Amino acid sequence: MSLYRRKDSRIWWMSFKVNGRRVRMSTGVENKKLAEKINAKSIVDIQEDKWFENQGKKRTLQEMIERFRTEYTDQKTYHSKVRDTSVFKSLYSFFGENCTLANIENLIGGYEQHRKSAGIKPATILKELGLLRRMFNVSRKQWKWKVPNPVSDIELPKVNNGRIRYLSPDEREKLFAVLDEMQAKWIKPFVVIALETGLRLSNLCNLMWSEVNMFSKIITINAEKMKNDDHIGIPLTGMAYETLKELQKIRSLSDCVFHDNGQKLYPFKVQRLFKKALTASEIEDFHFHDLRHTFASMLVQNGADLYGVQKLLGHKDSRMTQRYAHMSMDALRGTISKLDVTFKTHAGGYEKAVSI
Repeated sequence: MSLYRRKDSRIWWMSFKVNGRRVRMSTGVENKKLAEKINAKSIVDIQEDKWFENQGKKRTLQEMIERFRTEYTDQKTYHSKVRDTSVFKSLYSFFGENCTLANIENLIGGYEQHRKSAGIKPATILKELGLLRRMFNVSRKQWKWKVPNPVSDIELPKVNNGRIRYLSPDEREKLFAVLDEMQAKWIKPFVVIALETGLRLSNLCNLMWSEVNMFSKIITINAEKMKNDDHIGIPLTGMAYETLKELQKIRSLSDCVFHDNGQKLYPFKVQRLFKKALTASEIEDFHFHDLRHTFASMLVQNGADLYGVQKLLGHKDSRMTQRYAHMSMDALRGTISKLDVTFKTHAGGYEKAVSI
């Protein structure tokens, strides 16, 4: 191990090898005697196998995030990049860029409550903590930073993914009646395609005519635009086809399928108008994403198998689709009840159970 000065600095630097790897780092001081003490302490740490542990704890959140961004996030699809960047901002907001990894261990207990008080849903908080946990795992396993993973020691927020709210036939009729009267004529076809394809709000806002094949009657969306980073193909129903056929009449105004007189539509604008329509329709406890639930629910209730529904929704994990399984059973009960009626009709009533 040696001490040296760079030509452009009065600060003393250390140069040494650890496990065959050359390490050069600043002592942060100009005084040579103090630099020698820092150097000596580093030698002791290396001999006692504490050097990597100490260095890991001194690393900052910014160091970890920026390295992860370069090596991992930047290699992801556009949608995943946006998602990661949003999480990074949330982490910086709570911990601060210069927070050491060691100090995160002391602060992380308050992260969930901080985010909840800001109105953030448990599912989002879980995703944020999941990415933080992954970054710590990468730091430990790939970069050999000896630092504990604080996310492993906390109880993660519990998420209820079981909520399924879908439009009843009466609600659908009331909603469409209101949409027909709204000044913004784009809103009804927007809702119709959402109901007939199950596409997410963001996908609909960004749907391009180049992704719609009217000849083959299919919508194809590339993986980079999908939440689960996998491309999806959705055949058009008769209503979806006729709706898009009408929209083609104003196709020259924009490359986007949905627009407001040529102006691009953004989720917040759609959400705002959709909420007004729900209020006017007197439909409660319903969100735009529930149109996607309605799409899936109607498929299952009409006999579609869960694997097919999974593919149409773009779910990578079949467990996400299993929430609709009970609807499939309800449909089967409705079908088998017809047998009940048949027996009752032909037998003139139910026969007593046969004893064996």
